[in-house]
Amino acid sequence: MHSILLLSLIALAPQDTARLTVTTAIDRALATHPAVAVARANVDVAAAEVGQSRSAWLPTVSLDGSVNRFEKPMIVWPLHGLDLRHPPAFDTELSQASLGAAYTLFDFGARSAKVKAAEASRGAADATLSAAEQQLTARTVVAYLRVLTARGVLAAEDQRVGALRAELARARQRFAAGKAARLDTLRAAAELASATAERVSSDASVEVAEHDLARLINTAYDAVRASPLAAVHLARAAEDDPLTRSALVAQADAANADVQVAAQRARAASASVGAAKAGRLPQFQATSAIVDRSNITGRWLSEWQMGLGMSWPLFTGGARERAVDRAEAAARAAREQLRLTRLSAEQQVDDARAAYDASRVRVTALDAAAEQAAEVARITALARDVGDGTQTDYLIAEANLFRARSALVQARHGVIAARVELARVLGQLNRNWIVTSLETQP
Repeated sequence: MHSILLLSLIALAPQDTARLTVTTAIDRALATHPAVAVARANVDVAAAEVGQSRSAWLPTVSLDGSVNRFEKPMIVWPLHGLDLRHPPAFDTELSQASLGAAYTLFDFGARSAKVKAAEASRGAADATLSAAEQQLTARTVVAYLRVLTARGVLAAEDQRVGALRAELARARQRFAAGKAARLDTLRAAAELASATAERVSSDASVEVAEHDLARLINTAYDAVRASPLAAVHLARAAEDDPLTRSALVAQADAANADVQVAAQRARAASASVGAAKAGRLPQFQATSAIVDRSNITGRWLSEWQMGLGMSWPLFTGGARERAVDRAEAAARAAREQLRLTRLSAEQQVDDARAAYDASRVRVTALDAAAEQAAEVARITALARDVGDGTQTDYLIAEANLFRARSALVQARHGVIAARVELARVLGQLNRNWIVTSLETQP
């Protein structure tokens, strides 16, 4: 159902055929990735187990029949009374059919505990699905940004290669005119060769990133390779987070998907303890049946039966006590796992918040650095042209400009990735958050 809905959203939403957007990539990943498909199937399994556990509250109805052949004649109908004037019938071939019903009247809470455990397990499956969807969403965003980053670095490489080619051509012209030494030509050629080699490495990084994105969204690599990706940036509402650390930790404790999974599993384990303890006590059951008996000639005789029974195993070799011990140990483990998951979520809040704050500061610094590096490159080029500067200064300035631009591209996308991770830790990361928090740039 979830897959059909997501595929419908993809089909009905206005599509930009020229570009792949981050929202479209997420929709495709959620609709087709096996990690989410497994989680959805487990939700169906858990739902079926809830129905199975609830069925214990209803009576069981059974239809039984048998035909038997005996070596010696057997009494055909039960001997409820002895009438010497009408002796009982005997035959070697007998048949019997019965329609019976049974209902457990009281079991000291065993059924209730099993239903609670099944419902908690279903809650854990739902939370696991949410966790899988959020993790896949975060992975897809990171893979999408990785492609954008790799392509951005490659574009910066291309700019650098273009500038160095122009410098090599200028050096050769000046050398041919006798205005420059051969060393200038060799130095420019060496820098160009180095930049060309680095570009090959950058191009390989683009290919690796595109393959990763293609796998996540179940799309052919050639389609991703040929598709331009829409640039994204954080919306204004998502940039500033006014919540304090304590508020963020509280929100993660209440909504983090991993915490919810652990909490539901702890509830299921606690309920299982009650079911195990109820096994120490008897069960009371009401039964009723209509029984037809006959010999092979088909002379049927029907009678009804009603009864009230009790089942209480007095000795099981310690099996019941061990079942209780096991359930209690599992409950303790589940509670400790919940504590551990909460500690992990708190640590993830700190890491994500620190990464987000650091990334924003880094972007501000690198933005200024890139502007300054561009100005330095421009000035050194002018100085070199008028004879006040050296070619070495210009080449160094060009290299610094490339590094600043590459680092700025990575830092800008790092801010988005850090904010997405913070939203995942807080349990906010869904399609609506993506739509409202990540804006596609024209």
